[in-house]
Amino acid sequence: MKRTSLSAFVGLAALCAAMPLQAQLMPASETFRFGLGVGATQPLGDYGDFDKMGINLLGIFEMPLSGSPLYLRIDGIYSSTAHEGTGASGSTSILGGNASVLYHFSAPNAQARPYALGGLGIFNVDGGTDSQTKIGLGLGGGVTFGIGGLNAFAEARYISVKTDGASTSFIPITVGLLFGY
Repeated sequence: MKRTSLSAFVGLAALCAAMPLQAQLMPASETFRFGLGVGATQPLGDYGDFDKMGINLLGIFEMPLSGSPLYLRIDGIYSSTAHEGTGASGSTSILGGNASVLYHFSAPNAQARPYALGGLGIFNVDGGTDSQTKIGLGLGGGVTFGIGGLNAFAEARYISVKTDGASTSFIPITVGLLFGY
């Protein structure tokens, strides 16, 4: 009985000691922030058979969730790729938005903060002949870092949109600036 009581006391003491440590990891400056980015889009699968690498634009809104390394991230992406091959003309444009959970692997005051993110979104895929609005899945990772007095990010994601008969999958590789630190 004494061992159980002693174990419970030690466990409770460890939890109480850990709470201030967690508070030290999340300074008061961790608030809502936004960012803008630009990068390359690499089409995959059937989409990659018909289109060549293109460009993407990304807008980000993030907010920390209750003093943890988790963030709620809402982002919007626009991607454009050109058809390639004999007799192919036109382009594919993808416009969408994601709601993701983002997890930082280091403290907010670290020079470089690697992260992983995953979530669901709604995307409109327009291949030139028809347009579809469908649900998509996005998984990826990146790193935030300081450049002089600015905060920047670099990331890559895998996005797969469940279009009719197949999936439209692509990898946007994006770099940009974050504001609100």
